[in-house]
Amino acid sequence: MSWFADLAGKAESLLNNLDEQTGAALRHHNVSRKSNVPEFVVGHTTETVWAPKKRIMTRNKKATPIPASRKSSPTSHHQPRTTIKDNADSSKNGSIKSKISPSRKPSPHRQFNLEQQCPRTLVGDVKDNDLYENYGLKHRRFSLPSDLELLNGEEWTYKMQNMEVENAMLKNELNVMNREVAELLDRLRKTEDGNDVHSAEVTKTRIKQETTDVLNHRLNLEKQTLSSQVELLSVKIQEHTNAEVSKFKELNQRLETDVTVLRSRNIELEEKCKILSEAAKDRDAVQTKLENDLRHAQSTISELQGNLQKTTEECRRLEKDWESYKVRVKNMLQAKDAEIKKLHEGLNFSEDTKSLIAQMEHLKEERDELHDAVSGIRAECTDMKQYLQQVEVRHAAAERVVAALRDALREERSARSRAETQCVAVAKEMKAMQLETGQTIASLRTALRDKEHELIHLRDTTSTVRSTDTSALNVADYDVMQDTIENNKIDYLTQTLVQRQTKIDNLLAENNMLRIQLEKLESKLKTDQSLQRLNSHSVVHLQDGDGRRSRQVHSTLSALSLRIGIMVKRYPVLRAFVIGYMICLHLWVLTVLFTSTPEDYVPTSKS
Repeated sequence: MSWFADLAGKAESLLNNLDEQTGAALRHHNVSRKSNVPEFVVGHTTETVWAPKKRIMTRNKKATPIPASRKSSPTSHHQPRTTIKDNADSSKNGSIKSKISPSRKPSPHRQFNLEQQCPRTLVGDVKDNDLYENYGLKHRRFSLPSDLELLNGEEWTYKMQNMEVENAMLKNELNVMNREVAELLDRLRKTEDGNDVHSAEVTKTRIKQETTDVLNHRLNLEKQTLSSQVELLSVKIQEHTNAEVSKFKELNQRLETDVTVLRSRNIELEEKCKILSEAAKDRDAVQTKLENDLRHAQSTISELQGNLQKTTEECRRLEKDWESYKVRVKNMLQAKDAEIKKLHEGLNFSEDTKSLIAQMEHLKEERDELHDAVSGIRAECTDMKQYLQQVEVRHAAAERVVAALRDALREERSARSRAETQCVAVAKEMKAMQLETGQTIASLRTALRDKEHELIHLRDTTSTVRSTDTSALNVADYDVMQDTIENNKIDYLTQTLVQRQTKIDNLLAENNMLRIQLEKLESKLKTDQSLQRLNSHSVVHLQDGDGRRSRQVHSTLSALSLRIGIMVKRYPVLRAFVIGYMICLHLWVLTVLFTSTPEDYVPTSKS
């Protein structure tokens, strides 16, 4: 009950402080009134001050019974609050004596009232020996109603409304404190009533204690048996975990060897990809060279075509000059023949005839020279035509070779892009495999660490199982649950390992398939390179063997006829031109034969 006594002392000190504060406030406000206030106002203030005392009495009525003499006079002498401790001790002794009789009445010493400690706010409460106070004025005799007129300072002029508001606030605080004190008194009564314990309850508690001792003994025996079982289970778990750990270590070593093999394969594939990229670069360089050669050949062909056009124009001009010259010579020959006939008829050779004969001879010589020049020009024209045909044939062959090379290059580029995509896919798969293997290794290592920590924890728990705590059954159940959880974890880890192994096997099979495809692509690339080399050799022979072929064409007539036949078959415009040229040539020869007369022809005389 010491705690309740301390609580009551604290409540008492709080109430004392509150009463002192209210008294000081009331005295301070009573002195501040003016001198012209009548005496009934003071009585009114005393009534307002004692209103909370009446409420305190009503609250104490609810908490504890109060005699009738207390109700009649509020100014009666009251018991001090410091007797609460003595009352508590006496009530404790009374409660021990009254354990046999349950119908116990509360002792009158526990009645508690607050009127004794109320502040002296009225005039009648002030004694003669109370001359000095710490609150309000120094001399208490000036607090009388008759002496209030002597005080007229500015600091004592307050309004009635402020005083009423402060009185209401103090009343509320007093009510709250009275409620708290009543609650404390109720708790005190309840605690005193609760200390009455019957002897039957004591016997019941003793019986319960004996039964608990028996149960404790049984539980200790069961605890010992369960601790032995736990030790056996821990040994079995340790053996099982050691076997699983050895298996996991073997699988980890296998996976590491597989990872090293896959890394070496990945390095080989990367080297092959580099080789393929270099080969593709070489092909690009060769293609650029061929394109440059093709451009040079086209430029040479265009130049030759320009020269051919110039030569054809010159040939046409010479043909026209030759025709005009033939017409002129024919006219001159006809005139000479007529003169010769006249001379033969007249047989008179004059100087004019002699000069004409000399001119005729000179003209014949010029005709022979022009005929030789025309034949030379015709031979050069035929040579130029043959050379143009050869250049066209070479151009066609070069175009075919370039088209074939372009097709081969496109195929090679497509194969290269496919190989690069496959290499990228293989690299991604290898990275994914490496990540998966790393994750599996990390998970296995974490699982091994967890197992080791669990083993250490189990050893610690088995070493501490021999304690005399009654919760051994719960520990054993927890260990069994841990064993089942560990078994489930081991099964899950084995399943995940099997799944990862199957994934690794599938990836290895895919890697082998990709390797086979890469070998096929390499073989195809080699064949394409060999074909490209052969085509390049053929192109070089075409470029280098122009002089030889031209010499053979100029030397043999069969090669010329074959070339002409090929070109006539290939180009229909050229065919029409050759046919028209032959027809015109034959017609011209016929006209010359029919119109011209031989040089050695001597007409017969009519005589």
